[in-house]
Amino acid sequence: MQDLAALVEPLRSLDWEDMDAVEAANRKVLERLDEDRGIVRRALDELPDRPDLLALCEHPDAEATAGLGQQLDKVVLYADEESGVRVRLHAFWSGCYDLPHNHRWSFASVVLQGAFRHTLYGEADDVTPLEAPRALHVRQERAGTVYALHHRMLHALVAEPDTVSLVVRGPAAKDRSFLVDPATGERLWHYGADQESAEETARKRMTPAHLRALTAKFDAAGLFRRPRP
Repeated sequence: MQDLAALVEPLRSLDWEDMDAVEAANRKVLERLDEDRGIVRRALDELPDRPDLLALCEHPDAEATAGLGQQLDKVVLYADEESGVRVRLHAFWSGCYDLPHNHRWSFASVVLQGAFRHTLYGEADDVTPLEAPRALHVRQERAGTVYALHHRMLHALVAEPDTVSLVVRGPAAKDRSFLVDPATGERLWHYGADQESAEETARKRMTPAHLRALTAKFDAAGLFRRPRP
């Protein structure tokens, strides 16, 4: 069976500003992982023995994220420090929604289970004042859907219960991203982990116990097949 790191290797040298190339290269990887989910399962099984990756996994504080959306678990299965490429599982909490937001990095994703309503608002930067955003495109992302998004794109998700996606993110292209209050256009800034306080990092770090509970939930849903010996 192919190793996750070997499968992701071509993405390490990708130009993550070229979205045609990002979509094409990541589609090959994500469709392979969707087809052979045992590769993902093996990485998930190895995670408890990878403290470097476990330290990157997040289970955000419900109180801290109330009213902001962003209520999902992020399980980091692969991280390459040199290129900045990471592979993550996103497990959306029941009723999860987002405020319109952009990202610090471009990414590609495949929906493994469930679906979400995906609203696209267009390109936004962190200099020009932003009015209340207006939706330009709304679509439904269902199981098997692959898409890629540039870090300047403003978007938002409303997830069905128990939706799970697999995400490949590229290197950080900027120091901060933002969420937008849809009523006023006010920006709520979000910075990378290297600019967070130790308290902020600890508040959202996923515990081994929560990872076990999340893995059991995946098993109950039959989401991943264990790899063959």
